Amino acid sequence: MQRYTAAGYSRARILAQLVSDGFSVELLKPHFSEFPDSAFIRSELPGPRALTKGALRALQKPVEKEVKKTVEQAGRLALKAATDVVEEGISFHYVPLIQCSFPHADPGDVATFSRKNGWLELTLGTTRPEAGLPYGVPARLLTIYCASEAIRTRSPDIFLGHSVHDFLRLLEIPITRGERGSLRVYANQLLRLIHSTLSIDENMTDASGRTGLHLRQALFAEEAQLWWDDEHHVGQGSSLTLSSGLFSSILERSAPLSTHAIRQLRKSPMDLDVYAWLVHRLFHLSKPSMVTWAQLSGQFGHGYAELRKFRRFFMGSLQRVQSVYTDAKVKTDDRGVLLLPSRPHVTPTRLGQKPRA
Repeated sequence: MQRYTAAGYSRARILAQLVSDGFSVELLKPHFSEFPDSAFIRSELPGPRALTKGALRALQKPVEKEVKKTVEQAGRLALKAATDVVEEGISFHYVPLIQCSFPHADPGDVATFSRKNGWLELTLGTTRPEAGLPYGVPARLLTIYCASEAIRTRSPDIFLGHSVHDFLRLLEIPITRGERGSLRVYANQLLRLIHSTLSIDENMTDASGRTGLHLRQALFAEEAQLWWDDEHHVGQGSSLTLSSGLFSSILERSAPLSTHAIRQLRKSPMDLDVYAWLVHRLFHLSKPSMVTWAQLSGQFGHGYAELRKFRRFFMGSLQRVQSVYTDAKVKTDDRGVLLLPSRPHVTPTRLGQKPRA
């Protein structure tokens, strides 16, 4: 209980996890007397560990009316537990994806996508070229969700909801159908993300001035269980397991963001990128720092042929970001954006998480 509390779990989620871990009803009830009996039923509580122990098969068996009612109650409790975590106000994003983000729009029939930001270069690839590369707002929200869950649970197993509807509700995404509806779009982007690979090259310098290169390559997911509600929609207790290399890197190098701000800015991939970058940079900033328009275009300017067009779009995003991060102190001129030491937008102390560069 202490470990899960330190990880930021709500009481409902702590109970759900302890039940999934196999602790007895007799042991748990004195500590969670405010919860109904249905909350202590192990096999019906969805989660990564329960999924690996046959809970999916149990959930799919025909059940009598009363048993079905109990399952539904347990499912609602588990969803509420996950929602409580999201509503705590802090999400996490993987720092290399802040410094060099995913494509803003569909890159088309390409197998790799690279961005460079000073000493860091990120190359996004795929194990299934016909699936395509992840892009846009969905790719960002999905990776933020996975990083946030990995940080909070200290586990590479990421539960994606009892159905695709539940998962979209966790992200507070309006549920729409059709060719361009959110159900189909997020199912497609999830498949792209699961098949993706990350290659990160970072230049290094030690105290003596010696230079070198650090390389990290990882699959996004090493395993996934995706159950289909129908032809396009993921559901029925789906989950994925982050690759060991990516999971350990997420624990070391994730930055805290405001969940509320993400919800406000999720209509634009540029807005999300600028927000994450600004929060991360200002958190570590101790003196003024100028970032030129050319540098910003290299980091954020996906597909902008002319610098002046990129500058116009960036300025629009910066204004929207400052409307939610009102303490951000920045100045813009013909040279670029001057970052000034500012009050952090998010402090991760209550989760015990220290952000890394």
